[in-house]
Amino acid sequence: MLGCLATASFAISCAAPTTHVVPADPALPERAEAPLGRFMRESVNVPFAFVMLETANAHHRGKRVHKAATFLHDAARDLVDWAEPPTQTAEAREVFFTYAQHLEYHAARLEDAAAQRETQLADDTLEEIRQTCNGCHHFFRPAAKFSPDVGYDPDAFDLGGYR
Repeated sequence: MLGCLATASFAISCAAPTTHVVPADPALPERAEAPLGRFMRESVNVPFAFVMLETANAHHRGKRVHKAATFLHDAARDLVDWAEPPTQTAEAREVFFTYAQHLEYHAARLEDAAAQRETQLADDTLEEIRQTCNGCHHFFRPAAKFSPDVGYDPDAFDLGGYR
C-alpha cells in the first residue's frame, strides 16, 4: 500500500506542469516582434544555419542539404515579394529588394548545387549568400541602437552596437 502511494505521489508530481517565468528586464523596452524579423529568424536563418552546419561536415552532405536549400530558396522568393520592407525612401526600398533578389538567385544556385552534389559550387554559393546577408544587415539592422537581433553579432560592435 505504501509503495502504491509513493508511486502515485511521484507520478502526480512528474505530471504536474512546471512554469519557469523569466522576469522581464526593466531596462529593455517591451516590443512586439516585427513580421520581417520573425520571418527572417524562422524562415531564412534556420535553413541557412542548417546548411552551414551540414556542409561543415563532408560526410553528411546530400538530401538534407538539398532540402534545407529548398526551404531557403522558398523563403528568399517570399522575401522578394515582401509587402512592407523596413524602408522609408524609394532608394532604400530598391536596396532592400536588390539584396532580396541576390539572396533568391544564390539560394536557387545552392539548391541546384546541392541537388547535383557539386560541393565546391555549394560552398562558394553559401559564401555568396553569407555576404549578401551581411551586406543587407549592414544597411537595415539597427546596430546603432540596442537590438536583440544584433546583440550577439560580432560585427555589431564595429558598427556601433552594444550588448
